[in-house]
Amino acid sequence: MAITAEALKSQVQVNIPFPYLRRGYLERFLQGGLNPEIGLDAYSLGRYPPGVFRRVARAFQTCKRRITLHAPFQDLLPGSLDDAVLAASRRRLRQAFRYLPVFTPAAVVCHLGYEARCYGGDTPKWLARSVATWKELAARAAAHRVTVMLENVYETDPELLLEVVGRVDAANLRVCLDVGHLYAFGGADLSRWLHTLAPVIGQLHLHDNHGDIDAHLALGAGAIPLQEILSFLADRRQRPLITLEPHQEGSLQPSLDFLARIWPWGD
Repeated sequence: MAITAEALKSQVQVNIPFPYLRRGYLERFLQGGLNPEIGLDAYSLGRYPPGVFRRVARAFQTCKRRITLHAPFQDLLPGSLDDAVLAASRRRLRQAFRYLPVFTPAAVVCHLGYEARCYGGDTPKWLARSVATWKELAARAAAHRVTVMLENVYETDPELLLEVVGRVDAANLRVCLDVGHLYAFGGADLSRWLHTLAPVIGQLHLHDNHGDIDAHLALGAGAIPLQEILSFLADRRQRPLITLEPHQEGSLQPSLDFLARIWPWGD
């Protein structure tokens, strides 16, 4: 039996930056039956005291909602070749990871942060520093039974993500495949990315675009072959966490409606 859009709400996450939960979206999420992927941005981590995060976490936990987190990413370079930048990036990520026992999330998503235009000539050095960062953070997360998901943004080679995961060699480190980023920035070689990363995909970020910019359109409003992606994983009996990333007011419901029509898992 096909799943309904309403029933899908319990099966997926919906992204929401933490400041928006302070602007009325907390009640909308609670009343709408949505599972959040909460963005812990630098602004929130620097502005709000711990009690504010605890109250938001408690509100979702009381309603028995599954929580995932998105770690800060703007201006962060977890494999930077600059010692000062690397130290600052690690410090900010540690600050976010201190809230893992507060939110008890199923996963925390982090950007890998590799760009060939910056590091193409120094990839081995970048790789060593990146691996050291994720070894530390995966160990911190493992203490709270949380999976760390490394998300692609500007990376154009899936082998790089696979190598980082393999070198870290932590059971709780996997890949969050962002299909919108892949289509806009990653070369859109969908078959190669799926076949390369299938064994380590633990989460999907779903939004749509036409391959030109990271437009974060409602599902079905762009050109990304979303049904092909989901069916590929379902055929291999893989069912990753799925996060919808609507960035326009009013695009969540069309995304749920579209996803219900192509949902391959049957429940």
